[in-house]
Amino acid sequence: MVIVFLGALLLCPPFSAQTKSGTVCVIPNSDKPPTRISPGGEYNPATLLLKIDKGPAIHWPHKEVVKIEDLDLKERHLVVLFSDGKRIQSFWFRFAEFKDADHLCISFDGYQGVNLQQANPPYCRCKGSRLGEITRPMIVPD
Repeated sequence: MVIVFLGALLLCPPFSAQTKSGTVCVIPNSDKPPTRISPGGEYNPATLLLKIDKGPAIHWPHKEVVKIEDLDLKERHLVVLFSDGKRIQSFWFRFAEFKDADHLCISFDGYQGVNLQQANPPYCRCKGSRLGEITRPMIVPD
């Protein structure tokens, strides 16, 4: 009887440990070197990599949006950008910093730097490929 009761509790939605996940869409940037660069913002588009948490580093896309999925909505996430094998920027974020957001967009250029925002603007439509479908993960130093 106890086993049946515990089984029923696990199957009941209010008591089950269902964790919602979030998505970050990486907006393509130009494959041409930037013409305007702010101090500390110099980068090489050909070697620009993005890494979130302990996930694989990916080349920043130049043509299609890339989706990074299955990010925990409750956890803090570390975003690191690399260029020419060197860390150029990093920051932490939580989905909770954005009102009712489980879908964010990230963009980057050497002038304005990294921009992370809720997926509302028309250019932030996450219809692109999932991570790994159009890019190969790269290994970078931790």
